[in-house]
Amino acid sequence: MDPTRLDQARQRGLTRGQLRSAAWAHPAHDLYQPAVGARSLRERCLAMQLVLPEGAVFTHLTSALLRAWWLPDIDWQHLIACSDEKAPHHDRRGVYVRRCGVAAAHRLTVDGVGVASAAWTIAELAEHLALVDLVVVIDCALQRKARTYADLRAVVIRGRRGVRTLRRALMLCDGRSESAWETILRLVHRLSGIDDIEPQYLVREPSGVIIARADLRLGLTQRLPEYDGADHRGSTQQRRDLERDKTLRRWSWERFGYVAHEIHRQPHVIVRDAEEALGLAADRTRVQGWLEEYRLSSLTTGGRTALIERLQRFVRTTSPRHGAG
Repeated sequence: MDPTRLDQARQRGLTRGQLRSAAWAHPAHDLYQPAVGARSLRERCLAMQLVLPEGAVFTHLTSALLRAWWLPDIDWQHLIACSDEKAPHHDRRGVYVRRCGVAAAHRLTVDGVGVASAAWTIAELAEHLALVDLVVVIDCALQRKARTYADLRAVVIRGRRGVRTLRRALMLCDGRSESAWETILRLVHRLSGIDDIEPQYLVREPSGVIIARADLRLGLTQRLPEYDGADHRGSTQQRRDLERDKTLRRWSWERFGYVAHEIHRQPHVIVRDAEEALGLAADRTRVQGWLEEYRLSSLTTGGRTALIERLQRFVRTTSPRHGAG
């Protein structure tokens, strides 16, 4: 069964009793959808489109979630959409509708759902995400070819909320990253002033044969910092990693693997390792640039709490107008 508005349900022969049964979910006023699909974000968006203003598209976190981008771990379930800035005010339970002038070029349909373009979505996320979180999102969009760097530069509008964060993020992003944690490890270096790094470096034998691809290479050194996630713990992957490490050592490459705990608790060690490899003098204050942004990010409890508080304006569990009436 497809989702339906109340007036359409009568035409389809559905009674109020049927709609109030456990077989149907009631995500918004005058809107019903089969309960079996109510947990799917796409199905919820397809249903909500029936009661949104004409031309409205989903944006912000909803658009990013539909695209399965690398996002803060905050278990966000609320829908955010955007209508034309001249459209009548729309306020109902289940969805927050922003009135903003999304140009036709930024209104797309993806798998049947109307969404804002990747570039517009990122510009809106910049209003609320911390710098580290935003760079992770942009890296994902670039890595998946959702947008180009030029597309993102085009939505940097002077005076727009979040534009300073967006400008900084565009200076730090790199579409070669293959995971959120690879991006984060790179940012530990970049925000600590270690700029001489190359992501996804192809390690070759003197003959030119590729023997490995590393997350990062420090300058022209033989040092390869990499993020080691949970996927490296399986027996098959661990065996491959050990074989790869031995091959690198045979050619005098140094692989330094780091885990999430070190990024959270010992970033000064990561930075000191980079200083040593690059021949830089030890500077205990160097890591402060990373720590300042880290504390604001969703990687910390405080950063997640602050982000959720900033996003509360988008939560619509009841309809103010309906309740007032």
